[in-house]
Amino acid sequence: MKQFVAAVLICLLTLHMIVVPTQAASSNQCIESQFSIVLKTNAELKAKASHASKTVKTYPKNKKLSVMKRSGDWYSICYSKKVVYLAIEDAREVFNAKERAVLVQADAKPDVKQVVSAVGPKLQSTKVTIQAFEQRKGEWRRALTEMKGIVGKKGFTTNKKEGDGKSPIGMYSFGTAFGSEAKPSGMKLTYKKTTKYDYWVDDVTSKDYNKWITYKGVPTKKWKSFERMNHSLYKYGVVINYNVNPIVKGKGSAIFLHIWRGENGVTAGCVATSEKNVLRLLNWLNPSKHPHIIMDTIETL
Repeated sequence: MKQFVAAVLICLLTLHMIVVPTQAASSNQCIESQFSIVLKTNAELKAKASHASKTVKTYPKNKKLSVMKRSGDWYSICYSKKVVYLAIEDAREVFNAKERAVLVQADAKPDVKQVVSAVGPKLQSTKVTIQAFEQRKGEWRRALTEMKGIVGKKGFTTNKKEGDGKSPIGMYSFGTAFGSEAKPSGMKLTYKKTTKYDYWVDDVTSKDYNKWITYKGVPTKKWKSFERMNHSLYKYGVVINYNVNPIVKGKGSAIFLHIWRGENGVTAGCVATSEKNVLRLLNWLNPSKHPHIIMDTIETL
């Protein structure tokens, strides 16, 4: 009898070990909602991300819904504890005052179809929220989940000067992406692999001020100040086109989006976030959509 009971217990334990992972692996589980949308017309929730898919539910115009995420032209929504889908052309996204202010600035440049925002609470802020938006089906949509970021050790300024430790408020295009590693697969930006001979010059007395220079001589004999582009924080990054056309001596130099030391760190004026987030942004940015970054604060937006 004891042997029989032991055998039954072992059998039950084995079945439990098989069933539990199978349940956890379900691909149709609801996750926390990220933002809200409002329907522009009577709209159908679909069982799959396809117009030909079965209609699960029809909602009337002006219905407000919570969204888990967007993938391409479909929103994922939790309905009756299952994931269903809504075509993005049937809805507009709900933005808060900060987001609306960012997108108003973006609308001032009609050719801009992608925007990264790095916004802090006030001028003295060193921590920011980074968001990405893109034009899709004629409207602005959130493109990536929110990210934590950091900026200059002395916050933001509308009047940047070389060495002030502040990040320049404004809207700027992106330049060349760069890094000490090979170009990540799928990246659309122009990418330059850095070497020990690559420098960004911040010497205000030099004709090379605020330029990327490749030089095989002794840099300290050529410039009073410079940055080495093969720095560990520049494993991946992209140039922010601040003070480039024209270059004004003393107005600030070497403004990049790059990897941070940590969320409690600061920069000399750049925008920084985790390596994972930098790669997410670099792989998302598309030169054909004229991407820009908006650096600002809630109190000055």
